[in-house]
Amino acid sequence: MVAGQQKDRVILVTGASRGIGRAALRALAEEGAHVVATARSLEALAGIEAEAKALGGAATPVACEMSEASDIDRLATVIAARFDRLDGLFGNAGILGKKQAVGDLPPQEFEAALAINLTANFRLLHRLDPLLRKSPAGRALFVTSGVAWKRHAGWAPYSVSKAGLEALVGVYAHEIQDTSVRANLISPGPIRTELRVEAWPEEDPESVPLPEALGPAIVTMLSSDFAQNGVIFDFKSGRYTRCRAPA
Repeated sequence: MVAGQQKDRVILVTGASRGIGRAALRALAEEGAHVVATARSLEALAGIEAEAKALGGAATPVACEMSEASDIDRLATVIAARFDRLDGLFGNAGILGKKQAVGDLPPQEFEAALAINLTANFRLLHRLDPLLRKSPAGRALFVTSGVAWKRHAGWAPYSVSKAGLEALVGVYAHEIQDTSVRANLISPGPIRTELRVEAWPEEDPESVPLPEALGPAIVTMLSSDFAQNGVIFDFKSGRYTRCRAPA
């Protein structure tokens, strides 16, 4: 991709305070994007405006609790009022949920994972679809996981929510195929994040890549010249697939 291809594009990054979201913010800012960055609190986003400016881009921090419909509504209103369009959406915010057998899992734990990993992303697409369509090349990218189809025992909240997310994005991609908008997913695989440590506490964090390794792929898939629609990019293998089948 040509350097600076994200220049002046308005990109929303959810979960931007740390991990993959913070790495995406930096990579996009380096390409000249204006990143609308969300986290649960403005304190978690302290310093991002100066950081983005130093990298060659810009950033607008917005506090947003992804499980609250009213917060997502407010976020959409802020973007519409300030920019009147959205060139890119990186739906990164997510939680692991409690790892426990279905028969023992408290229902509220299951519901909490669905609220953040699935329902919030539906609400983002629902509210931001008109703004993505106003862009000459609107791009939506969401973070999935191999557990959407590997379905490890005890992983119901994360596995089910990610499988649902893949279905949601696939449906949306079909709906916008005749527009200038494109919607895809990225499956990072093992990446050194707090969620990874929570999921695999026995793993040596030094044995997996830092979130910054994903930066180029995220920038590419949110760029105006990325024409694929309804695909999943598996970072570990470097392959694009249209669907997954159970192993």
